[in-house]
Amino acid sequence: MFKNILMFLATVFIVTFLLVSHTTVTNLMWLSSMDMPVTISILFTSIAHDMVSMNGSGAVPAAALVAVALLIAFAVARIALKWINISRRYAYAIAGGCALFAIVLLMPLAFYNLDIIAGARSAIGKVYLIATGALGGYYFGFNLSKKEN
Repeated sequence: MFKNILMFLATVFIVTFLLVSHTTVTNLMWLSSMDMPVTISILFTSIAHDMVSMNGSGAVPAAALVAVALLIAFAVARIALKWINISRRYAYAIAGGCALFAIVLLMPLAFYNLDIIAGARSAIGKVYLIATGALGGYYFGFNLSKKEN
């Protein structure tokens, strides 16, 4: 049980890191296209800064948003696995993808069709974030304790 909680927290961290770093990189790509100098040092500094600022200040920390979405999706997947015969890693990968799909879909609805997550402003960005959730779900399902498998 404790290992599964740690795996869930690790999954939340991985997905949050990928979400934040994608948002940072897309913003820096835009700045670079406007002829602003963007170096590798600025890239790493910006990602570190955004990890702190997107999770420490503001209305809703990104990690909390991801954690709630993944918790709901993983709970539904756990219940569905009672009746559906599918590998846990694939079930949790689908659940993780659905969780990020819900975030990408519902965030603009909550904020008057404004994409708050900069990385989700394009179709490619939305697909990347959904794939990030699926990757996190696969990681979680793959690392469940043997007792749960």
